[in-house]
Amino acid sequence: MKKEEIKYIDYQIITLVIGVVTSIIAIVITYNQKLAKLGKKTILNNKDTLSLTTINRIVILLSGFFFLYINYELYKIAKAKKQDLKSYNLQIIASILVVISELIALYVISLSSTETNADIENPNI
Repeated sequence: MKKEEIKYIDYQIITLVIGVVTSIIAIVITYNQKLAKLGKKTILNNKDTLSLTTINRIVILLSGFFFLYINYELYKIAKAKKQDLKSYNLQIIASILVVISELIALYVISLSSTETNADIENPNI
């Protein structure tokens, strides 16, 4: 069982690295929005910003689903070991909330058009 737990911890590390990359992308998008608001030359045009935001949000959503899976698997291991499940239950609830929030964020993005400044989607999580 310990080997299986380590496997899921490794999965968490990989998912967290992906989270760092999505955060960097969100910073670039936010900085681009700031440049647009200041009337300066932007790094990305509106269409590219919207596309990048959508892709970034999808990756975050997939990471949320993956964390949910990992947390559920760790919950099953803990249950088999007859450990206290309270923290595992809370982690599963948190993962579900992340998935819900990302679904809402993707819906908001779908309401945007390429003619907008693509700034109604907050790219930060």
